[in-house]
Amino acid sequence: MADLHRHSVQEALNTEAATVYTVNSALTIGSSATAVDISYFDMIHIQTTEDIYIHFNTANTESNLSTANDLYLMGGDTIFSLRVPRGLGSTIYLLMERKGSSDSTVRLVKG
Repeated sequence: MADLHRHSVQEALNTEAATVYTVNSALTIGSSATAVDISYFDMIHIQTTEDIYIHFNTANTESNLSTANDLYLMGGDTIFSLRVPRGLGSTIYLLMERKGSSDSTVRLVKG
């Protein structure tokens, strides 16, 4: 018999609700990767003053971020809302590194 219970109620309805909501202190993102544990969250909201590279990984080591291959977010007034990729594992880190020569201030809300 087919397994008809593959998704939770929230996933089946595609609702945007989190059980926790945390506003991080502003972060300074420099020339080496900064890791933030986002394991217990479904969404993150990011606002950055300068362009930054981002990478999701199960390890918080700088070597996992690739400035040649990873996506970057453009700095400015835009707030980016990103889903946390739950399929990576039980522990998930957001790695961030500046793209240009100036450090970036990043505001991060986890929800």
